[in-house]
Amino acid sequence: MSASIMSSLVAAHDMVPGKASSATLIIQNATVHTITQGTQENYDIVIADGKIKSLGNDLPTPQGAQVIDATGKHVYPGLVALSTTLGMVEVSAVRSTRDTNETGRATPEVKAHIAFNADSEIIPTVRANGIAYAEIAPGGSGLNGQSSVMQLDGWHWQDALVKASSGMHLQWPNVGINKSFWERRPVAKQKADNAKAKQQLDDLFAALKAYHKAREANPKLAIDVRWEAMRPVLQGTTPLYIHANDYRQIEQAIAFSQEHQLKVVIVGARDAALALDLLKQAKVPLVYTAPWGQPRRSDEGYDDLYATPKLLAANNIPYALAIEGSWNVRDLPFAAGQSVAHGVSKEVALRSITIEAAKVLGLDATIGSIEVGKEATLVISRGDIMDHLTHKVEQMFISGREVDLDNRHKQLYRKYDAKAAD
Repeated sequence: MSASIMSSLVAAHDMVPGKASSATLIIQNATVHTITQGTQENYDIVIADGKIKSLGNDLPTPQGAQVIDATGKHVYPGLVALSTTLGMVEVSAVRSTRDTNETGRATPEVKAHIAFNADSEIIPTVRANGIAYAEIAPGGSGLNGQSSVMQLDGWHWQDALVKASSGMHLQWPNVGINKSFWERRPVAKQKADNAKAKQQLDDLFAALKAYHKAREANPKLAIDVRWEAMRPVLQGTTPLYIHANDYRQIEQAIAFSQEHQLKVVIVGARDAALALDLLKQAKVPLVYTAPWGQPRRSDEGYDDLYATPKLLAANNIPYALAIEGSWNVRDLPFAAGQSVAHGVSKEVALRSITIEAAKVLGLDATIGSIEVGKEATLVISRGDIMDHLTHKVEQMFISGREVDLDNRHKQLYRKYDAKAAD
């Protein structure tokens, strides 16, 4: 009982979601980073009914409109975080607050949004850095289930839900040999386990196709909810997110997708620099989740992971940048800024956490850029949102509703700052 009470207290913030406003809003004299139409100086944005109604210089102020003077400030579209566990993990050491994994290696019927906790203390700390939308994905070691897209200012999962199923997630089997000191399996055993996992995946898809073929021949055949959930994947209407980091995993995953004629997204791609030609030829969407880290091979440069986005951009390979996890997702804009420091243009870096991420989710028609008719999901910052030295998000709007940017970090800062001033 006490443990349950403690976990519920830990996992609830007291920020109230914003209310929809019937009034028109105009943001004036801002530096607007539209993403798709360049950066516009001294620009105005008119918002009504949760949508962007007009953009331009010196727009007339609508009668009765709320006016925000953004002189000297920057306006960005709300950032989009991919491959996260936001709202599904609160304290990783407390099992009752971890809702990422189902039992079993094949649970394609699972949808992540059912487990989303809109009251998570972590969410306000993430959106305070300009992140408005998050793809939440189930974890595991096989065919894990379906990710969902949530806006980060809702009362509950029903209120926060943007897209119930943005894709199916598959963890590609290991291909390498783990030489870490904690690995107790001999090399031969590791190779056998890797081969077994790959064979299980092949057998799974063989059984899946056999099921659908049998159902087509006899519609009265007993329904298997797992394989029914895979129908949109086989039909190519729902993407299969394949989590693959080793270049051999990437090669196998792309070959697998071509063999089965699947619409895939490669997630992870730590070794993307070693598979540039293949990625360029295959033209599969890419979610790069290793924006920083240490070398893992003796012949790797210290900055290989940092420099990979530059190589992707130089080879005209569109990519979205992501940080997997929960609390650390707040660093997403700074990861994009890190790529700028290693040769990526600011425009490309911004695209990687806005419109390119929205494209992966199939939501680029409504979010990810500042355009007339799109959701009025905007971030007003005092400085460059990708620079942790000047970054200062002052206001955020999600679909025209102003978001409370307070969070537990800020509350604790104020508490102890006041004590220090005594």
